[in-house]
Amino acid sequence: MGTVMTNAKERCSRMKSLFANVDSVELAKQISAGPAVKVGSGAVKSMDRAFVAVEEENERLRLQLRGSEAIVEIDSALVVPSFVRDRLDIEGDSQFHGFVEGIRESGQRLPILVRPSPDRQGYFQVAYGHRRLRACQILERPVKAIVRDLTDDELVVAQGIENTERANLSFIEQAFFAATLKARGFRRETIAAALGRADGKLTYVSMLIGIAEQVPAELIGIIGPAPSIGRPKWEKLAAQFKDGKAPTAVHAIIGKVTSTAVWAAATSDQRFAALMSALEHKAARANQGEEVDLGGGAVITAKSSRSSTLITIPESKVPGLSAWLVERLPALVEEYRKQTGETPMG
Repeated sequence: MGTVMTNAKERCSRMKSLFANVDSVELAKQISAGPAVKVGSGAVKSMDRAFVAVEEENERLRLQLRGSEAIVEIDSALVVPSFVRDRLDIEGDSQFHGFVEGIRESGQRLPILVRPSPDRQGYFQVAYGHRRLRACQILERPVKAIVRDLTDDELVVAQGIENTERANLSFIEQAFFAATLKARGFRRETIAAALGRADGKLTYVSMLIGIAEQVPAELIGIIGPAPSIGRPKWEKLAAQFKDGKAPTAVHAIIGKVTSTAVWAAATSDQRFAALMSALEHKAARANQGEEVDLGGGAVITAKSSRSSTLITIPESKVPGLSAWLVERLPALVEEYRKQTGETPMG
């Protein structure tokens, strides 16, 4: 898999230096001319670190050339995405249009990493570089790539590290990525590595997976990456659900909020904020209790919690109503189930 750069800025700079306008034939000639110069001591000792970095990149390039990993051009229509999704919305990113125009004007400077597709003859699968690939597909031009044989584990680790070091995934994208990998049977150690967690802290991975599994996947999809929304707010939203499902009242609020024109025009962050605002407003009303005015001074109050609803009927104002409701409950429940499509609990 190669050495993982620990400094994102340094890695980006090196990648640009390594791959921008590369002539692999000329580089091969230069490398075969002789070994790289070792760093001396004394007056140039202070430059040791810089020369070591150059030596590391030269060695990496030697290995690529020896292993037939020169940069090649591939028909972008023959390249498919990774089998696991990380970015929730590439083309919805406000900066993506500018990214495409930059490639249109200046060309693709950094290659993507692909492997031969394991299930489609003649096709390739991306490990990292999904944005560059999509831009080339939109522009209908070949994509520059390094082709490498990768296992599934190596592919997801390369994919995750690329995203972590170059353009950080949002919190929910990390969580969704981790949960998707878990669902496909990857070990948590591999998931941690794919998220760039060199410390191997599996508790962090478990937390991400727990939140992503609690919030329905389709809701995550329509909210989007929400780049400004961190862990505390997603945990607060996750608390509204149970086993990845929304209670009836929450489901109704989600349907109402997400079906508006305002929602369709909103950014991902704004969508999250709008949904949380509606849910919190509902919770506040439930805590205060809802009132149903029956007239003549008779008021029924309903106070809800996450697990139950307490309905208070003033017996002195409407005598017999409580008994009548209890008697009618079976029929009312049956009517409710027919309207909602719910089935009786086994």
